[in-house]
Formats: sequence, structure tokens, C-alpha cells
Amino acid sequence: MSVNLEAAVRQNMDELKKAISDKASEVAELEKELKRYETVLAVLRADKNASSGRKGRPRGKTDLSTVLGGLPETFTSKEFIKAATRTRKPSVYLRLALSRWAKEGRVKRLERGKYQKVKNGSTHRLAA
Repeated sequence: MSVNLEAAVRQNMDELKKAISDKASEVAELEKELKRYETVLAVLRADKNASSGRKGRPRGKTDLSTVLGGLPETFTSKEFIKAATRTRKPSVYLRLALSRWAKEGRVKRLERGKYQKVKNGSTHRLAA
């Protein structure tokens, strides 16, 4: 009788070890899946943060009108571009701004590359 009892206990122990092994592998699979979801979430957050704003230290916005205000009455486009370096805008954009301001009447084009500020430039705009 003791032999049958000992065999039954060993059988139960073997079944428990097998169940523990199965559960351990299941836990490992679940942990692997959890890490995969965490990685996906991190990527989604990174994409969201990248699209919502720029990286690096925050900088104050420099308006080109303030740059224009700091220039002498008569100035060249090179002087304007040099004064506007803090805006980090390309020189092509800055030249287009000068051209646009000339059309709007904010500045007067004296000759190629040379401009003059206009007093009350906003009142010289044409009515549509």
C-alpha cells in the first residue's frame, strides 16, 4: 500500500512541476508581449511629440517687423538679411519678404538691393 501511495505522490509532484513549467513559459510569453506593446506605445508617443512641436531649447519668436524697425532709413537687402539672422529664416524667404513689403508699400525700392523705409507703411496699401 505504501508503494501505491508513494507513486501517487510522485505522480502529483510531476504534474505540479509540469503545470509550473507551463505557467512559467506562459508568463514569459505574456512579458514578451507586454514589452512589445510598451515599445509600440513609446513609438506612438515619440511620433506625437515630434509632430506637436520642435525639439531643443525654446526660443522667442522674432518678428521681421522688429528687424525692419532696427534698420536705418535706407538699407540694403544684405543689411536686412544680416540683421535677421536670429530669425533663422532662409535668405530666400527674407528677400521675398522685402519684395512683398515693397508691393504692400511698407518699404520703397530705390534700386536693385536697396530699400527705404516708408512712414506709416500700412496706410499705403491699396484697397482691393
